[in-house]
Amino acid sequence: MANIGSTEFFIDVPSLPRDEFERYSTQLFDDWESYVDGVLKLPDYSIALETEEGSVKAVGRVAAALGMLYIGIGQYGSFISGLETINRQVRDVGDYLSDRAAAPFEKSSKKPRVKKRGESLARLKTLFAKVQRGEMTVDQAMKEAESVFGDELEEAPEFVNALEDSLAKAPLLPRQIKLPLVDALGNDLISEGKKRRESSRPSQPPQPTPVPEHYRVELWRESKKSKRNVRVSKW
Repeated sequence: MANIGSTEFFIDVPSLPRDEFERYSTQLFDDWESYVDGVLKLPDYSIALETEEGSVKAVGRVAAALGMLYIGIGQYGSFISGLETINRQVRDVGDYLSDRAAAPFEKSSKKPRVKKRGESLARLKTLFAKVQRGEMTVDQAMKEAESVFGDELEEAPEFVNALEDSLAKAPLLPRQIKLPLVDALGNDLISEGKKRRESSRPSQPPQPTPVPEHYRVELWRESKKSKRNVRVSKW
């Protein structure tokens, strides 16, 4: 399966007792799963959530076989528009997960730190952008797709054909010539401004050493209809 999206978050809150942390993790997974089922329009997919206690640190992932991704993308007309739509759905899923994860600690003055990654979908969008800007040929883009998906491409010929055809038909974007901004003496204003900002930027205070994690809870479903799996381990 291809990783089509991940969300990482860290909430600097006091450590929770094991039972309470397990309940928190399980409820978060169940709420997230229900939301994913209503938002992500793919025939099948897998989801996984891994949480670590000692503050709250977690990552949620969504994965799908390329055959299922091909069917999902095909619901929305062109390959590019379908890719955009599915990617937007995955971002919504990540937003919901981070919001729900922080909800029990909303009274805390600490703000959660969140990182969302588009994973393979984002890399596909980058390939289209490079082909449209003339920075990469279709053949080069397909080679890059092989590095993204590996052997899975051999099991999804329809996806491969649709991707290659869409890359070949993607409209080229007009080239934009960027002229340097210079002052009367010919100095590059952008570079000079950047140097001034960097020199005036205050140094970052040292980050506090994180509290060691004590428990890890892993929850996942290998498909939409499979049972929920749970594993708890102690550090």
